Amino acid sequence: MAEMKCVGVVGAGQMGSGIAQLAATSGLDVWLMDADRDALSRATAAISSSVKRFVSKGLISKEIGDDAMHRLRVTLNLEDLSSADIIVEAIVESEDIKKKLFKDLDGIAKSCAILASNTSSISITRLASATKRPSQVIGMHFMNPPPIMKLVEIIRGADTSEETFIATKALAERFDLFLK
Repeated sequence: MAEMKCVGVVGAGQMGSGIAQLAATSGLDVWLMDADRDALSRATAAISSSVKRFVSKGLISKEIGDDAMHRLRVTLNLEDLSSADIIVEAIVESEDIKKKLFKDLDGIAKSCAILASNTSSISITRLASATKRPSQVIGMHFMNPPPIMKLVEIIRGADTSEETFIATKALAERFDLFLK
């Protein structure tokens, strides 16, 4: 799998916005999607405030902070995530809602894209069953809040490929690079 350059995040709540911030400050292009325009506005404001706080504390440079905010794009349209190399969902903990999202993402995402869930309790194998790419479905359970907690639990489904696991692990390791 080629190096990841673009991350899609579905869900602009605290977890989704934190994951988007991690990706953007790690030098990746980010699409943050939510069906709620107000949630996207709150997320953008929260990410901007958090990035400024990281800069003021010397945790990241002003250049990294500015670059991160330029890399972040928000959208109301799931289709805008079609260019992402990995799409991480951080939506409500409902298996039925997540499965519908994974089915929709399966039809939108490029064929090589990884589909990841931030779930802590729903079976990755069952989520993967909603797609035609179960080998490319994985769990990425971020601890809260993602920009501060340096821990990501990676969960394989029954069919998750080694390639998907290695690419996801490399991404998680990249997220840790900016925070020293």
